[in-house]
Amino acid sequence: MFKELQRNVRERGPAPMVTWLSSAGRIELSTVTFANAVSKAGNFLVDGLELEESSKLNVNLGNHWQSPVWLATSLCAGIELSDQAPMLIAHSDAITSWTAASDQLIVVSRDPFGMPEKDLPVGYVNGSAEVRNFGDYYSPSWENHGAVITFEGLSYSWPELVALADAKRIQNGIESGTRVGLAGDINLLQAVIYQVVMPINFGLSIVLIDQENPDVTKITEQEKITKFVSLL
Repeated sequence: MFKELQRNVRERGPAPMVTWLSSAGRIELSTVTFANAVSKAGNFLVDGLELEESSKLNVNLGNHWQSPVWLATSLCAGIELSDQAPMLIAHSDAITSWTAASDQLIVVSRDPFGMPEKDLPVGYVNGSAEVRNFGDYYSPSWENHGAVITFEGLSYSWPELVALADAKRIQNGIESGTRVGLAGDINLLQAVIYQVVMPINFGLSIVLIDQENPDVTKITEQEKITKFVSLL
């Protein structure tokens, strides 16, 4: 996965990989910027949180631009993603229903520019603040040769995940190298497929619509979207 991301950096460079639209504004991440964010987050996961090859991680950030960053980070770092993982990366509203140890919840800000949350309850990890302390040079310590994601009891290796993403791409009529809009509620497996595997393995530029009742026609025209996918 990390090698695929580096290939994208060489081939796509300043071209947009992720665009985020919300009521708070619009953010665009070039391929280089995206890769730098993944590198800093990768160093944080391994050196900061001291996650290991056997660790598992859940990510629930919806259609925020931080979602593909942290999902790609886990995949690049060789840390299995799982909807049953004890550790969760989420926004601060997850605190209200969190029942596990506080240091197992890594809070990522909703701020458009990634500014850290303020005044988090004691014990919770302020991921948006901590990640800033790590460098943007990253080299994976190991590769995951087994399951890279487990969702609803089913596990997928990296080749299986790529094959599934390709099948979903064909099913939705998405051509490689095009610009795709993504809206609606999204689960862990869908997020990995549409937010990470498709842009990195099939050269897509994704537009994450993080709005209620978005004007699809207007957004499609303004963002030059060639295909719009609405997930339930």
